[in-house]
Amino acid sequence: MSRLPGRFSALGLALLLLAVLFPPGPVGRAQSREAPRAKYAVILVLDGSRPGYFDLRRMPHLRALMKLGVTYRQAYVGQMLANTPPSHATIGTGVFPRGHGIMGFWWEDSRTSTLTRPTDTGAVESGALEAVMRRYRAPSIAASVKETYPGAKIVSTSGHKCYAADAMGTASADYILCALIYHDRWVAQAIGTHRPPSGAINNPAFDVPIPNPQSGFAPAVEQWKLGQENDWTVRYSLWAFHRVHYPRVLMVNLPETDVTGHFATDWGSVEGTLMQHFDRELGHIISAYKRAGIFGQTVFFVTADHGMSRVKTRVPFSIYDQAIELAGATKVYLEADTAAALGIREAEKAKQVAVNVALLGGSDVEATFYKTFADGKWQYRLAAERPSVSLALERAYLSMVNTSACADGADVMVIYPPHVTTGDRPVGKYHWVGGHLGPQWDEQHIPLVVAGAGVRHGATSNYPARLVDIAPTVEYLLGSQRTRTDGVVLADGVSRPAARLAVAEKRRGASLLPQVRLLEKHSGYRSR
Repeated sequence: MSRLPGRFSALGLALLLLAVLFPPGPVGRAQSREAPRAKYAVILVLDGSRPGYFDLRRMPHLRALMKLGVTYRQAYVGQMLANTPPSHATIGTGVFPRGHGIMGFWWEDSRTSTLTRPTDTGAVESGALEAVMRRYRAPSIAASVKETYPGAKIVSTSGHKCYAADAMGTASADYILCALIYHDRWVAQAIGTHRPPSGAINNPAFDVPIPNPQSGFAPAVEQWKLGQENDWTVRYSLWAFHRVHYPRVLMVNLPETDVTGHFATDWGSVEGTLMQHFDRELGHIISAYKRAGIFGQTVFFVTADHGMSRVKTRVPFSIYDQAIELAGATKVYLEADTAAALGIREAEKAKQVAVNVALLGGSDVEATFYKTFADGKWQYRLAAERPSVSLALERAYLSMVNTSACADGADVMVIYPPHVTTGDRPVGKYHWVGGHLGPQWDEQHIPLVVAGAGVRHGATSNYPARLVDIAPTVEYLLGSQRTRTDGVVLADGVSRPAARLAVAEKRRGASLLPQVRLLEKHSGYRSR
């Protein structure tokens, strides 16, 4: 008996494994019927949260919601740039950074070869962030839902992270709401043309005095009392929910888990307190939807934009300046934490800069990649890697890096081993002890719960769901259409998925599951 070709055998094995992990629904007429439609959606983003945070405290409201849905135990960011602006844009659009144009907090504008900072507060207020996504012709949840349901309202909110609310809501959202500092207090604000109904701006009820930074950990690192910012964000969100009666999609970024996670030496205590606050806030949201009589028509997504890695080793910022100088190049920008994205003026020297970074970084740099235009498209290629990096791991890294392959993508991408960051960013006596940006599992692994209308109840899934899968799943459950996406509908979570969606999800999972297992193993996790 002849052997099957190796490639076919590997694919067959992967599909068999996926069939075991994500079994299809019951066979028969029910399988061919579309899922019941939700009418409303809520997307709650616990910024910088890890799945394990849900076990730090008793969370009765979250547990009750989980019983009405599916918990994705191996959900992950799915792109190299695991930080707030690009991740929220990915949630809101369903495409990777190469498709929506948000490359971090700052990057090089390929049209002018100059630094652009569209996430700065003033730039966000003037519409600069939205202009990037329009230039990339990025699709969005907001646009899709409003096209299908004329008159539908979309609300996107945050605390101080106006850029997160804007990137997630996109230009098509009706209301983009956040908090800004005015003199000695936080005040309610809206972004650009997304003005709220009367009663929010200049409303003393939303004013919060900034606490003395010497009064404790949270006041020092985030300028709020612990839990206060997330509480405020939910209160503002529910005010908008009632005022517009009622948004088809409510998107909420809760910033505190990220800000505190960078500086807290006792994650269990700090993040546990924030989880207690979140569960209470979630209870308020659920109660509001029940009182409005629409809870049974609503699908909820509870997730994070990225995880957080505990810092053990620091790479000095100076190696980048040295690497650029040795190559005879000029730095435009550097965005660095647990990985690095670097822009230089002389793009033809990107490979040499990448090689220099690897040499100067030693064992604290696992691999470097440089951007090139070849075969009619932008792509990244390997410049250097440590001998310990296997071919499979190199391919996994390359897959993640290429989610940013476009004209505005970084010229050089640098990947560190787990638990390595770049330098320190102290605030008073508090140091940078937690980080994120790259492909390691601590910063990639995120919680994801999908619950409510049209969703299977009380289920768990090992499907490697990604941020790009949220938008198509929201749109499918709401009955709206889209033209372009990098993600798939999370069909194994839908109560009665169309057969074509289940097939598409399993095919995608066949390529993603080995990558997830490899990243878990490389970071010291045991696969579940």
